[in-house]
Amino acid sequence: MKGSCSIIFEREGITIDIIILVLFVLIVIALNIGFVTLYKKKRFSLMFSGIIMSILAPVLGFSSGSLFYRFYDWSSGGSGEGAAYGGAIIGLGVLLNGFLLIMVGFALWALRAFSSKSKGA
Repeated sequence: MKGSCSIIFEREGITIDIIILVLFVLIVIALNIGFVTLYKKKRFSLMFSGIIMSILAPVLGFSSGSLFYRFYDWSSGGSGEGAAYGGAIIGLGVLLNGFLLIMVGFALWALRAFSSKSKGA
């Protein structure tokens, strides 16, 4: 039996898995904006932000996969393995985002270190 909220979303062509996906993308975007803001205020390094994002990757991946599995439409037949694939892809995407933050932070640190040495010489 479907709830009234589910019926409203399906009438509009929006399913719960799209809502979950958009929610997790918004969470990652908000984290990125927060990390960049903290970096610009010189309160937090981008390398540490990338490490934190990489640590959060399995948490976000497992939680999105479990939500996909929880709201899987079992009447369509199937074993729900697509939910696991979706969670794994989200987790790998967040891990890649964290790795990108680490690499950008390292590049900015190296650029700053080498430019200050060349000015001092």
